[in-house]
Amino acid sequence: MTKKILIAVDGSEYSTKALEFACELAEKFAGELHILHVPQGSAADRVMVLGGAAVMIHASRDEVEKAGETLIKSAAELAEKSNCGTVSSELRGGDPAQEIVACAKEIDADFIVIGSRGLGDFGGMLLGSVSHKVNHDAPCTCITVH
Repeated sequence: MTKKILIAVDGSEYSTKALEFACELAEKFAGELHILHVPQGSAADRVMVLGGAAVMIHASRDEVEKAGETLIKSAAELAEKSNCGTVSSELRGGDPAQEIVACAKEIDADFIVIGSRGLGDFGGMLLGSVSHKVNHDAPCTCITVH
């Protein structure tokens, strides 16, 4: 039975761990891996790192989009190197949690794998985290990797 696995990547350390875990799931279940990146619109200066790609992000839309494309490409290359089966990728704009949940519904995902960004209890309570929102609204099993 083919399992569709949606992996949301954001360039964080936890995102890389989540991608590795999603690849293991895809290999185990002979699944399809769909990689999704939704840049956060409120991104101030920050660095996204995945594999060999490291990109500094400033609030410019063009720079965010270019960095997102680089991130998706690096994530897809990592997934393909792990021989985890069919890999597709997508870059979307909008609210990350809403877009991840919408994508999971559109592709009829069996699993969502997402990394925890480690906001901590207090920060998560005040701001809410993408992983928390996705876990709450997910139409399927959601795995948060720490």
